[in-house]
Amino acid sequence: MKGVLVLAALMSAGLAWGQDAPTAPMELTLEKAIALGLEQNLDISLARERLAGLEALRREAIGAALPALSLNSSYNRNLKKPAFFLGGQAITAGSDNSLRHAFNLQQYLFAGGAVSEGMKAARIGVEGGQAQVRGAKEDVVLAVKQFFYAVCLASETASIQRDFLALAEDHLKTIAERFRQGLDSDLVVLRQKVEVANAQPALVAARNAHELSLTLLKDSLGLDVDAPVRVLGSLDGGRVVLMSYESLQSAALERNPAYQTARKQWEQSESLVHVAQAGRWPLLSLYADYQWYSESNADWPGPNERAWSSVAGLRLNYPFFTGGQTSAKIAQARSRRDAARTGMEQVARGIRVEVKRQWLAVKEALERAQSQESAISQARRALEATEIRYRAGEASLLEQNDATLALQQTRLLYANALHDYRAALAALERAVGMPVEEVVR
Repeated sequence: MKGVLVLAALMSAGLAWGQDAPTAPMELTLEKAIALGLEQNLDISLARERLAGLEALRREAIGAALPALSLNSSYNRNLKKPAFFLGGQAITAGSDNSLRHAFNLQQYLFAGGAVSEGMKAARIGVEGGQAQVRGAKEDVVLAVKQFFYAVCLASETASIQRDFLALAEDHLKTIAERFRQGLDSDLVVLRQKVEVANAQPALVAARNAHELSLTLLKDSLGLDVDAPVRVLGSLDGGRVVLMSYESLQSAALERNPAYQTARKQWEQSESLVHVAQAGRWPLLSLYADYQWYSESNADWPGPNERAWSSVAGLRLNYPFFTGGQTSAKIAQARSRRDAARTGMEQVARGIRVEVKRQWLAVKEALERAQSQESAISQARRALEATEIRYRAGEASLLEQNDATLALQQTRLLYANALHDYRAALAALERAVGMPVEEVVR
């Protein structure tokens, strides 16, 4: 019997040893969450791929300004030699084999500005691509901040509901003691039990909301939704002084990635108009050819069957008439330029509206938080005074519950005001394209 018990104990210990130790929860700060979001986001990867393509186009445009050097080779085998007629007789000419190698050099000297404007358009396109990458990153930062602040709000709400339930249970203990002393009736005890029961569903809902918001945060960061994560952060922070509204509007038109992208698209379309207009100008280029050629009936030509030649010169191509194609290309380029300018103005207008909307939201939330912060201490003192008066028999249960509810509502309003402030501030920073707060320490 003892042997069986020892064997069972050893097997149990072996199973326990084989089990993995519980994984410690990942501690997630706002900075770490942003870093994870920037690593995992696919939109940033797509923006970087587009930027790589634009950089390749820029290198292609630069190549158009450089000399073009090529090698052309040909080999011909006359299966039947060509002939020409002389005096009514066919006379064959040529050799069985012919070889030709030529180095060709070409350099554009004047293209009506097409090359220089093409390089400029490509450079502006790269700058626009860089603005798109920055915009994608700022979109990720905003999304992560919103999810992170939602988790902080849900955590604070759950804490407030937990404190509210604890207060209701403490009051129930006080009332039960007064009931045993004959100072309160059983109806008062029942009424407080109802208060305790009513406080529990709100706590359950708050805990569920916290878990859901945490799941959404993990999903946005590319983490396993069941991975243990502990968020380190709060909604509270130092008092801030915002930049002036006029400064924010000016900064937005200088730093906002969406506006910078739209502006670069307009500048690029302006350069492409000049590229299209270059089609009306002559094209002047320098060329040079260096050739080696031979003809022989043998497999490899002899010394007297080989020759070299070289030539250099200028080529001028002036398109006098193109059937209206050049004019049509110019009209298309101008239409795209005008559309890009309209789009840029539309983006600028939307940014101005967004800056004002978020600036007003930040001001409103900050004022709400400041008013509720002082109200919390007042509500807490009022509850303490009411509890003392209730124990002394000078206050009713209704007054005590009203004071408890007032403290809970004040704390909830304060937490929501802080969340709205942080969320609106993050959205304002996204609209402006730069940090907009100065912490007063």
